[in-house]
Amino acid sequence: MFLQPLFWIYLLFLFLIFIFLTNRISFHPRLGWAEVYWTFFWCSSFLLVQAGLSFLFFRNWDFSWSGLSALSAASLVYLGLIFLWVVWMVLDHGFWKWFRLKPVQFTKTKVFQLKTNPKFLPPFGTLKKIGIENQLYQPQVTEYELKLEGWPQEWSGLTIVQVSDMHYGKYFPVDYYGTILEQVKKLKPDLFAFTGDLINTKSDAVAMKGLLKGFKAPLGVYAVLGNHDHRAGPQALTEALSRDGIQVLDNEVIYHKKKGKNLAIMGAAELWYGNKDTSALLNCEADAKLFLAHHPDHYFFGKKLGAHLQLSGHTHGGQIRFPLIGPLIVPSAAGRKYAQGFYWEKNTVLFVTNGIGCYPPLRTLCPPEIVKLVLKPA
Repeated sequence: MFLQPLFWIYLLFLFLIFIFLTNRISFHPRLGWAEVYWTFFWCSSFLLVQAGLSFLFFRNWDFSWSGLSALSAASLVYLGLIFLWVVWMVLDHGFWKWFRLKPVQFTKTKVFQLKTNPKFLPPFGTLKKIGIENQLYQPQVTEYELKLEGWPQEWSGLTIVQVSDMHYGKYFPVDYYGTILEQVKKLKPDLFAFTGDLINTKSDAVAMKGLLKGFKAPLGVYAVLGNHDHRAGPQALTEALSRDGIQVLDNEVIYHKKKGKNLAIMGAAELWYGNKDTSALLNCEADAKLFLAHHPDHYFFGKKLGAHLQLSGHTHGGQIRFPLIGPLIVPSAAGRKYAQGFYWEKNTVLFVTNGIGCYPPLRTLCPPEIVKLVLKPA
């Protein structure tokens, strides 16, 4: 059986279905469960069910081509459904990539490394022996010039610095972030945008007191909360950020005017746990619209709002990426589609950053990043 090509093809198809479902189900906790318990429950349940079905339908099959004719009708139907599922996944992704997406007009203008506290060494150092480098503590600044359809000339040159997914805590304490954030402040954009998952636990909101103080920009410093922030305690974090001069947007809109043209900075409440009243966002009317949302899965709403640009995080860029195939695990209802970078559907461009922190503490081919964007009309 183990020497039969069909056996390994069958396992590959099951693995692809497992990844497909895991990205969409496993990282979206249900029933009030903690994410780690829900993920373990989902993964173990899937594996047990698949093992049971494989035993039920194929226990007498040696996975040879000739043995197919001896399978029962039910076994052949089950095998056919697995094959059709994988074919559908491939076609769906291909249709999305080649027909729904439009090319984004952007240019990467600069990339440079941030200085870090040398006392921080990444875990899993032994992976270097097999050629895998943990990029956990290799943060960089990536600068882009982005051209947007319909972006008003009056707001041409608007600069934004996005900071996302800090995951302040054990692996990213004050000593680590203090060095980095002082450099980020010197980027001097028109506005700073923190797009969620700043902390992991309730005590972090107290422990990081003052860490984000001193961020200033002409148009303001804004934040939206992520799923980790909500599980840790949104009120304590919101109060801490407010004390540090950062305005948390909870389905709210801030307007700025320049030469008669309005800029709307729209901030989404957290997708799973947050405020469901979106009337302020839906009623927003402006010449230029910027939408801050932790989840790329909020993209459906960004398009509905007619936002020119949506800035998101959450996925960590895939975090553990492989040569040629990219990431396997991306916690999104869209799977791997919106893992990292620029996407353009309808009239809204989505940008998903790698973020600056992560958990578990391992990054491969996916360095942590701070992003600076310069917006111009197309």
